[in-house]
Amino acid sequence: MMTAAAATVVALSAQTAAQAAPTISTKDAKSQVDADRSDAAAKTEQWNQAHTQQQALQQRVSILQDEIARQQAQVNGELDDLGQIANSQYASGAVDPTLQLMLSSSPDAFLQKAASQDEFTSNQTAELQSLVAQEATLQREKAEAAAELAQEQQLLSQMSQAKTAALAKLKHAQSVLDALTPAQQAAVGGGGYGSVSTSGWSGTIDLSGISSAARTAMEAAMSQIGRAPYLWGGSTPAGFDCSGLVMWAYAHAGISLPHSSQADESVGTAVPSIADAQVGDIVVLEGGEHVGLYAGNGMLLNAPEYGYDVSVQPISWFHGIVAIRRM
Repeated sequence: MMTAAAATVVALSAQTAAQAAPTISTKDAKSQVDADRSDAAAKTEQWNQAHTQQQALQQRVSILQDEIARQQAQVNGELDDLGQIANSQYASGAVDPTLQLMLSSSPDAFLQKAASQDEFTSNQTAELQSLVAQEATLQREKAEAAAELAQEQQLLSQMSQAKTAALAKLKHAQSVLDALTPAQQAAVGGGGYGSVSTSGWSGTIDLSGISSAARTAMEAAMSQIGRAPYLWGGSTPAGFDCSGLVMWAYAHAGISLPHSSQADESVGTAVPSIADAQVGDIVVLEGGEHVGLYAGNGMLLNAPEYGYDVSVQPISWFHGIVAIRRM
């Protein structure tokens, strides 16, 4: 009976272990996770670009709205002047038909009909020409503002879709990782894009011989190593994405950069190769979907990916350098 019971326990344990074992190989898991991370990075870049455009449009619309208010005030001023003339004429017992038309409740109707009026005083003609010009400018600016507001709404929709898609990819990657043993998780996450290992890094970064701007940016970024987590679309110590960290670091040096790794490909001046790179140079990798700061000795200071903190990693872990830029 004891032997039978022991055999049953062993059988049940084996069955439980079999059920708990991952149903996917390390190779397949790595392939899926890498693909999800790559897709998420691409969607993050789409979001960053749309967000940058949307911010620029917001500023443009704000300027247009201010100009529309100014033009409207000027038109109202012209109408007030005409109203004073009309009051003067009314006091004398008659209001000029031209003034009646110009002071109608429908400025558009007035502007359409005004051209058919043959007799104006010189003052009235000047007032008319001014009103026509102001009204045309006002209508053009209103149309521009409406068009740019519509474009902004489209960009906001694109941003929302990109964010949803990116987070879904990251969630799927995490579910694949969760199904693996700790050893398999290390094999999938280690030595590839997004690993937080600092293998090959001495723990110090030599800031000598670089510009004051690069030094300031590096000091800011170094202060976040092992502290600030990766955050989708983040650009503060509460959390960074890759381009958000670079943008935030250089902002400390008074340099404004785009929140976009692809846009970082054209900032500053070009550096021919990694052999010519200096600490603090901006390095764009992964087909333009990842960016970080050169930390010397073939290392990259960067915000790797969702789930990890700002860290320093070998550039060789990433899939190719697209551009190196010096600020």
